[in-house]
Amino acid sequence: MEENKNTPALTSEEEAKLNRIASRRSSFKMHLTIFLLANAFLWVVWYFLFKDKEDQTFLTAILFVLIVWLLGLIIHYLIAYKWTKNLKERELSSLKQQLQQQLAEVQSLKDELKEKKPEQNPENENKENVQ
Repeated sequence: MEENKNTPALTSEEEAKLNRIASRRSSFKMHLTIFLLANAFLWVVWYFLFKDKEDQTFLTAILFVLIVWLLGLIIHYLIAYKWTKNLKERELSSLKQQLQQQLAEVQSLKDELKEKKPEQNPENENKENVQ
């Protein structure tokens, strides 16, 4: 397979990140396939063996498995496709933003102090007090 020469080369960090994303997504697709096949099998068993029975325990069990497994599948989807940033990256980004805001506030306070006080040199104040 020949690589496209117009495609920029990825750094090892970027490539590792893309590999993690691809791994999560392929894992989800496998999970979805197993979910569909297993639930289809359970419904076929119910249809041919338990449909006409008065005892609906098997049907209740199938519905319980379906609902619980579906919730797990939805969470897996969100992790694979929507929440691609891991928690560490999000926390680091949040901390960087907080630090930038704090630095900006400190700088604005410094600027306010400079505007309020006339330029004073601490050495001049000491000389005036001595005289």
